[in-house]
Amino acid sequence: MKGVRKKLIWAAVLSGMIILLSMNAWADNSQTARDFPGWNGSGTKIGGPGNSDDYFDFWDDEDDDDDGPGNRSTGRGWYYSPAGWWFQYSDGTWPSNCWKFINGRWYRFDQGGHMVTGWYSDQNGAKYYLNPVDDGMLGAMRTGWQLIDKKAYYFNTMSDGTQGRLLLNTVTPDGYKVGADGAWVP
Repeated sequence: MKGVRKKLIWAAVLSGMIILLSMNAWADNSQTARDFPGWNGSGTKIGGPGNSDDYFDFWDDEDDDDDGPGNRSTGRGWYYSPAGWWFQYSDGTWPSNCWKFINGRWYRFDQGGHMVTGWYSDQNGAKYYLNPVDDGMLGAMRTGWQLIDKKAYYFNTMSDGTQGRLLLNTVTPDGYKVGADGAWVP
């Protein structure tokens, strides 16, 4: 009798977990795709490589019924999950462990595909700052002078492969000295 009761309890626990997991999936599927991440996301989309709404849809064939690229059952855009904001392409895939230029802004994605915010250091030790504030620019790479925790930092503005990188121990293009931590030296 104990063995049957134990199996029934485990079956109930597993059933409950399946129901909870499927409810989370329903919640995610019911979300509307956003152009920009954050609850206050707004702005003007700026086109660039791979940024048109039809980027992954050029295989679309209205006569086929497959679920391959071109299927519009998944909306291209930003979605939120408890782990953070993530971006989904029209084909249902998403970027992970990379930089992506989306709607005119650079974003960094972690291994799980979630947008990174705040300070980020790459494998070479270069530092970047990804806006942590939901002010319409959440997660976007910051460039130029930025006031962070009452210190002024300068991030490269040049689109030369190092855009957004924190300048260290040098003089900024506008003539100000920054120290070893990247902060302005008065």
